[in-house]
This record gives sequence, C-alpha cells and structure tokens, in this order.
Amino acid sequence: MERYNPLSPTETLEERKQQALHQCHHLINDFAKRADRHKSRYKRLQTTSIALAVCTTILSALSASKILGQLDWLVLSISGLATLATTLLSQTNTQKMWIQSRNISQQLQTQLFLYLQCSGDYAAGQDDSERLQLFSKRLMEVWSQAQENWSQQASAGK
Repeated sequence: MERYNPLSPTETLEERKQQALHQCHHLINDFAKRADRHKSRYKRLQTTSIALAVCTTILSALSASKILGQLDWLVLSISGLATLATTLLSQTNTQKMWIQSRNISQQLQTQLFLYLQCSGDYAAGQDDSERLQLFSKRLMEVWSQAQENWSQQASAGK
C-alpha cells in the first residue's frame, strides 16, 4: 500500500498542473487496483462455491449408494462449507465493489482525457488556469462520491 504524501502548495501553473495530473494518475491506479482485488475475491468465492456444491452433490450420491461407508461425515462437512461459501458470496459485496471501483477508475480516466483534450466542459474554460481548477474540482467530486458510496455501504453493514 502506498503511503500518503501530502501535496504542497505550488507557485506556478505548470507545477499545479503536474501535481493535478499526478494525483489523477494515482487515483486511477488506486481504483483500478481496488477493482482487480474485488474481482479476484469475487471470482475466488464464486469458484469455491460452485466447486463445493458439485462436490456435495457427488458425495451425496456416493453416500446414498453406500460406497463411502463410514465417511458420511464428509458429506456434511463439504455441504457446510458449500453453504458458507454461498453465503459469503451473497453477503459480501465484492462484485458490487468491483464494479463501483472500475466505474470510478473509468470516470477519472474520462475526466483526464477531456481535460487533456480541452473537450467537454473544459472547452468552455477561458484559460489554462480555469481549466485546471475545473479539472481539480472534478477529480475531487469523483473521489468524494466514491468515498461517500463506500461509507454508506460500510454503515449499512453490507
């Protein structure tokens, strides 16, 4: 995890621009990493849940045919693990967080592209300083909205 380095006041427009671009790249990378982490967790839980459900079905059939003999406890154990994995898959919001993190990263990329191209709302700016202020404001709006969504989910206990 990368340490937080507070931004320092800058003198020139070029320094402020470089600082804003650096911060934007940092946020894009951070949310892309979050998306990858949540995707990995979701896929792992999904695969585990499916594999355990299949194992439970197979072991139940073997148990019914008395092939397992004294290993009936194995069916119960695997079944319990399958239930746990399925519950974790439905109760953790890894898929939702994966999608939200990916969307935030894409919103930041969109703002960066529009800013660098002087397109969209950035085309209306009269000078570089005004466009940079709008860019910085938009970055913080996207980031703040992401943090707000996260805190709402955390406080809801989901």
